[in-house]
Amino acid sequence: MFMAPPVWFELSRLTGDPRYAAHADKEFWAASELLYDQQAHLYYRDSRFLDRRDAEGRKIFWSRGNGWTYAGVAKVIDSLPTSDPRRAKYVDRYRQMSAAIVRLQRTDGYWPVSLLDSSGPPETSGTGFFVFGLAWGVNNGLLEDAAYGPAVGRGWAAMERAVDPDGKLGWVQQVGYAPDQVQADDTQLYGVGAYLLAASQVSRRPNW
Repeated sequence: MFMAPPVWFELSRLTGDPRYAAHADKEFWAASELLYDQQAHLYYRDSRFLDRRDAEGRKIFWSRGNGWTYAGVAKVIDSLPTSDPRRAKYVDRYRQMSAAIVRLQRTDGYWPVSLLDSSGPPETSGTGFFVFGLAWGVNNGLLEDAAYGPAVGRGWAAMERAVDPDGKLGWVQQVGYAPDQVQADDTQLYGVGAYLLAASQVSRRPNW
């Protein structure tokens, strides 16, 4: 949802061949039909999680997995001209997710590793993707600054606090496929990638 669809859409934009975008669109919505929760406006990691619940009976929505998808939707919209009739459907999905995501941000600026469990540990790869996606929406006029800008500011401040004096980004969940334990000194390259992706949008204005 993050890596494949934006590349296919961009290939159609660059080559003029509509088949790449048609394939991406078909596969994106097929996956969404199965994995998107219409009440929570979030994605399950895969079909194993459709009926799975945590110890408190809550649905399980993985922070990084939803972050990947959310950023992927933003990148798809970026590749679609406003005249493309498919664009509106992606914008609608993006705005649905944005409204859900902003409500789940913790008061310390982070998103938890399992999105419906606010008492869980913070997690910076998911947080980085959410900060990117929200800031991108404000910067491109798809989200209202007054409603979403403060969440960007809190999220970016949280990301900055997770960087050690030696430059290492912490609180990155290790390689996995579901919410898991996270420690302050845990790091991974994809967490740094999410941090830089967020920075690419946050840096476009002086304050949030």
